[in-house]
Amino acid sequence: MEAAELPVRPCGRRSAGLRQALGGLAVLALGACAHYTPRPLTAAAVQKALAPRPVSRLWVRRSRLLLPALPALRVHRGQALTPDLAAVVAVVADPALRALRARQAVAQAQVLAAGLLPNPTFSYGVGVPMSGVGLVKAFRVALGLPIRALMTRAARQRVARLHAQAVDLTVAWQEWQVAAQAKALVYAIEAGRAERQLLGREVRLLRRSVAMLADGEAAGYVTAGVTASARMALHQTQVLALTVARHVAAQSLALHGLLGLRGKVPLHLAAAARHRTFTRCLSQRFWQQGVSHRRLDLLALRRGYRSQDAALRLAIADQFPRLTLGLNRARDTSDINTLGAGIGISLPIFNHNQGAIAIARASRAALLQAYAARLFTARAQIQGLLTRLANLRRTRAATAAAVRSLARLHTIYRVALAHHRIPALTYYRLLERLTHERLAQLKDRALLDQTAVALEAASGRFTWPIAGCKGSA
Repeated sequence: MEAAELPVRPCGRRSAGLRQALGGLAVLALGACAHYTPRPLTAAAVQKALAPRPVSRLWVRRSRLLLPALPALRVHRGQALTPDLAAVVAVVADPALRALRARQAVAQAQVLAAGLLPNPTFSYGVGVPMSGVGLVKAFRVALGLPIRALMTRAARQRVARLHAQAVDLTVAWQEWQVAAQAKALVYAIEAGRAERQLLGREVRLLRRSVAMLADGEAAGYVTAGVTASARMALHQTQVLALTVARHVAAQSLALHGLLGLRGKVPLHLAAAARHRTFTRCLSQRFWQQGVSHRRLDLLALRRGYRSQDAALRLAIADQFPRLTLGLNRARDTSDINTLGAGIGISLPIFNHNQGAIAIARASRAALLQAYAARLFTARAQIQGLLTRLANLRRTRAATAAAVRSLARLHTIYRVALAHHRIPALTYYRLLERLTHERLAQLKDRALLDQTAVALEAASGRFTWPIAGCKGSA
């Protein structure tokens, strides 16, 4: 009996069509892929990142700053820096803030990643008969789609959005800290320059006195003790002037760093308008009320807590099994074609996502404690600054009274010394004390301004009340 000849179907056209379809899918997939661009960490790249922006071309827009209290200002070449202008320039040009703002790009990328849909899975297999009677080649095509990723997409997006908001507020808080630091440095440098002018004037007067007394000693009508007392006063004043100059130089370098300038660039500071209303409102209630809704770091922690709470919900949702729905098309070697559907499910026997849930719960509890601690610290900081302002106000009044008294006494002593009625050492000791009190008066003024700026930053109130408020410190 002759063996029957089995029909063989041509499969070249179908295989070619399948190959074309797979090639088209590959082209689409590769076309949507990102491309790598090398960016080595070279000295030139670092220098470009740290290059200061030309101040003459700087245009600061309110909409581009996260800190709403900073005004939109135009900076011209050679323009003197006021405290507010220095705050704006520092927020834009500080290298540390530039690095911190890179975190915002990472957070926005996480929001993008959370909203992406899961990729479907595609599989293809072919079987060639190796023995027996086979009519055609066998193949199997399957297409699957993860379901759980679609179910948790909204929760993942909420977590990422809240985290991005927390990062934005954190950056804004650091911007305000830098702005307050720049303002305080301008006040400090202005006071230091005033101290240096005062000491320079005293040094010039003492040098003339020493020269005149030296001539009198040589002529025989001035004693050596008077000349020695004048020289000692001159030396002490010169040492004090050098100390003040070093302090001003250190503060100037700190301000240069905040402004993104090199240390050799001269600083042109304008006469600072002082906080004239800080003595009118030292009420604990006024400054403490609503601090949790004004301070940007506290708002960032609140957003972070909400993000972590959403992450806990997501972790609980992730404990359900992973589901995958699929369609498959198959043909065996005997030319029997099938079309079917399938479902894949992971069996939660060992891992119920309990580890991620425990971590999320612990993180949420830690954020709650961090928020409570930060709020307590903020309230204590405000209370301490208000107490310091009240003490500085009293100290300034006492120092002003002492300067007036010593100035009147200095006039009397100068006349008495000219008539040889008091020892020269007594006069120069009085002069030294008067100089120290005048320096203390300048420092008190600078401390009042700097403390007022610190109170603004600590309370989240960026404008002082025009009228007085009820209550006391």
